Amino acid sequence: METIKLKKLEIVNFKAIKELTIIFTDKETVLSGANGTGKTTILDAFMWLLFGKDSTGRSDTNFNIKTLNKNGDPILNLDHNVIGVLDVSGREVTLQRTLKEKWGVGKNAGKLLGHTTDFHLNGVKLATKKEYDAEISNIIYEDVFKMVTSPWLFPSLPAETQKDMLFNMAGEISNQDVAKVDKRFIELLNAASGRTLSQYKAELSSKKTAINKELDSLPVRIDEAKRKRPEPQDWKSIKKDLTKTQKDMTDVENQLSDKSKIVEANFQRKSELQKQIGEKKIQRANLENKIRSEANTDRNHAQNSVREYDYTLRNTESSIKMMRQDIINYKEQIAQIDNDLSVLRGQYKTINEEVLDIPAGEFICPTCGRPLEVADIEAKQAEMNQNFNQKKSNRLLSNQKMGKAKASRKKELQDIIDQRNAEVAKLESELESVRLKKSELEKSVPEAKDENALISSNGDWIKLGNEITDLQNQYNQETDVVNDSDLKQKKQDLYFEIEDLKRRLLDEEKIKEIDERIFQLEDMIAKNNQALADLQRMELIYTDFQKAKDNELVKKINGMFKLVSFNFVSEQLNGNEKITCVCTVDGTPYPDVNNAGKINAGLDIINAICRSKGITAPIFIDNAESINQTIETDSQLIKLVVSHYPKLMIKMSGDEPLEMYQEL
Repeated sequence: METIKLKKLEIVNFKAIKELTIIFTDKETVLSGANGTGKTTILDAFMWLLFGKDSTGRSDTNFNIKTLNKNGDPILNLDHNVIGVLDVSGREVTLQRTLKEKWGVGKNAGKLLGHTTDFHLNGVKLATKKEYDAEISNIIYEDVFKMVTSPWLFPSLPAETQKDMLFNMAGEISNQDVAKVDKRFIELLNAASGRTLSQYKAELSSKKTAINKELDSLPVRIDEAKRKRPEPQDWKSIKKDLTKTQKDMTDVENQLSDKSKIVEANFQRKSELQKQIGEKKIQRANLENKIRSEANTDRNHAQNSVREYDYTLRNTESSIKMMRQDIINYKEQIAQIDNDLSVLRGQYKTINEEVLDIPAGEFICPTCGRPLEVADIEAKQAEMNQNFNQKKSNRLLSNQKMGKAKASRKKELQDIIDQRNAEVAKLESELESVRLKKSELEKSVPEAKDENALISSNGDWIKLGNEITDLQNQYNQETDVVNDSDLKQKKQDLYFEIEDLKRRLLDEEKIKEIDERIFQLEDMIAKNNQALADLQRMELIYTDFQKAKDNELVKKINGMFKLVSFNFVSEQLNGNEKITCVCTVDGTPYPDVNNAGKINAGLDIINAICRSKGITAPIFIDNAESINQTIETDSQLIKLVVSHYPKLMIKMSGDEPLEMYQEL
């Protein structure tokens, strides 16, 4: 058990206390005085020293620790300091927290810029608040310190926070120990194997939700299936009618087949005649083409040769035209180059004639306004001449380079023009030769023969024409017409009748399918209801298990206290139970107990927390005037008593009887 005791507290300029030193005993120290004498301020100072907060948990940015004047304004130019000497399991630890004012300097002289806080441990200044807080945490955590130093704190916490703290203090009770109470609990643990009970409970709830959702939908689906179920009919009569109608259809199809055979024979005969007529016409057309081809063969050859000369003439003339246009374009480019060369020559002359012009005042110092030294002027002039000549030389070289490039391009273009002129002369010579050959060929083309006269007088052509006429006469001969329109109409009527009967018979299968579906849905309702009942049973077992576990835990929790006990379930008006956390003293709810009872109840709770956490710390009992005898505790007690004393008084107790009060 680690013990923390407050041995000494020094307070300087903290709230209304200008300077105060208190020596505490290890057992019990009583601070007494009228309201406003500084009892609560001492507690605030101690809490601020440790955590930078007052006794209500407000940080020093939200409450004023400065000493105020009669007008309620802070007294400036003061340091606010609290020093505490602690005994931590026999090891003396001195803590110091100091709030200082930060004043401006220079133009901000006399201006309060803000505040800084210094931290000391055993007389050594720490670099940061974080380092100081870490040292405090090594002694005790803030939340634990608050619980073991104020008997009023724990009962004021929310019920859920109290419950969590008590459960943490009591520790776990194994599910296996609880399961020994009821064999149903063993079934629950087996069902939840591999999961926590909370996870299993959530799984039960999820499954119930899914089943209830499906149970809500199943009656709707059954009603929908019933609405879609066709009305029953005389299925035997419908099947009998279908058989008879199908037989009638077979008879009609047989009759149509006999008549179609006659039609097919006529069709085959005409198809054969049509084929022969087509073949004869192809033979005659081929003969006509042969006669025409042979009649003007020589003339056609000559005309083809003339057309080839025409094609050659057109291509040659087109080539000559394009070359002449190229020559014009190249000459225009040469003219432009000549113009560019003239401009470049003028620019070269202008650049070459440029001389360095040094402005007046160039060699005067810009700072003092006096002329530069002669040596400096000569160096400057040499540098300027060198830069000018270099730039001038570069510009002349660039001009020459551009001129040479354009002259080279001009020569290339002139060479191309000369080449094109030679090609044009050659093509014009070839053109004249082709014209002469064409003219001579046109004079030798034979006269055209009368092709139609040659065809009509050809014996083979006449014979083919007679054969075609004979075949067409045979094709046009009329055959007996087969009338089967009545049979076709009857077949169509029978087809629609058969389809209608088949459609009606489909309803029989549809009824069977729907009845089977309704049976399945009703079976699903029964199975889901059973599954829901099983889940509800497991939920009830889970609830009973939690109650049993809570009861065991409550026994364990209440076993940690001498005066108080805790209830975690309260009855509601509707008969249900509500999970809560209620502290009672001898069966009386904590809020209804008098102040003396509340203080001792708080001390009883602090004793249990100290045993659980393995630590004790000074207990500050505010309003201690309301209690005559406190229960035993291993912690150091500091009682704050309201009395008629106009100044803060102190008395101490140890193994000896209480001493008289002394003025601080």
